[in-house]
Amino acid sequence: MSDALTLNAGIRVDRANLHVHRYRDWFLTPVADADSVYKERSPEGRWTFCSLTWSVGGRYVSGAWTWKANVGKSFRVPQPQEVGADGVNYHVFRYEKGMPDLQPEESYQLDAGMAWRTEQAHLHLEPFLNYFPNYIYLLPTAGYTEGLQTYVHTQSRVFRWGFEAGASYWVLPRLEVGVQGEYLYAVQLSGAGKGTALPFSPPWRAGLELKYVFPSADGTGDGFVGCSYTLVGRRNRIVPPELPTAGYGLVNVSAGKAFAWKGHRMSVHVQGLNLLGKRYYDATSYYRLIDVPGPGRQFSVLLGMEL
Repeated sequence: MSDALTLNAGIRVDRANLHVHRYRDWFLTPVADADSVYKERSPEGRWTFCSLTWSVGGRYVSGAWTWKANVGKSFRVPQPQEVGADGVNYHVFRYEKGMPDLQPEESYQLDAGMAWRTEQAHLHLEPFLNYFPNYIYLLPTAGYTEGLQTYVHTQSRVFRWGFEAGASYWVLPRLEVGVQGEYLYAVQLSGAGKGTALPFSPPWRAGLELKYVFPSADGTGDGFVGCSYTLVGRRNRIVPPELPTAGYGLVNVSAGKAFAWKGHRMSVHVQGLNLLGKRYYDATSYYRLIDVPGPGRQFSVLLGMEL
């Protein structure tokens, strides 16, 4: 439209074919009041999915300000495990069952953005909302199969909204302070979990960071040292058997430097996470259900070389 205003639009037609082969265990499984059997873990199945998606959006730039907005419809084909699974997921030690009659996941979304940037400061806010007529997700149940809790791939109407925001400011020529935060609200509008949150929904999160940049003496790149504090909110909106999870704060530090060595550009990055050894639980992790806390103090050193 002009140097300041950009508009975009698109339309797309998708057709996807999914074929899941039948699978049986190679070992016998005892069955109550019957002989042992080679248990079927995935039945034979074929699916064809079609969808029409579209989007319309625009961006406007005026001086230090940038504004953008988009509205559209998206589409996701069910994954093989979502329609055909019937067994233990050993990565997270739970029993998962697929639903063969799942429909493609569709979403109507609206997202916007506002940013203000100068040489000394930066500010941005990005709100969004989504409506899913048939959101696909993993629903925990009260049942147990083969000694593990049963989770069922299902779908229902879901509404979500949230935002991401952040700001940074150079307090001194080489000292920057930054803050950032994110929030997500999700609610099921139908199905067995109507009125509740989505399983494994993250709580709000905010962070504060200080970073000091050292000037480069050899032209290979500035070095830096930084310290951050991450604050995670309490999670009370749960889907049983999830447990309410207390909020927590973590202190992290990092430092890095690039330098020249025998004609190559080298870099080193040192990081320390959860420096105070805070005991906490990650509400979005499977390990929360079995009362395993998050990692304690962690230290890492990363080395890089450009050939």
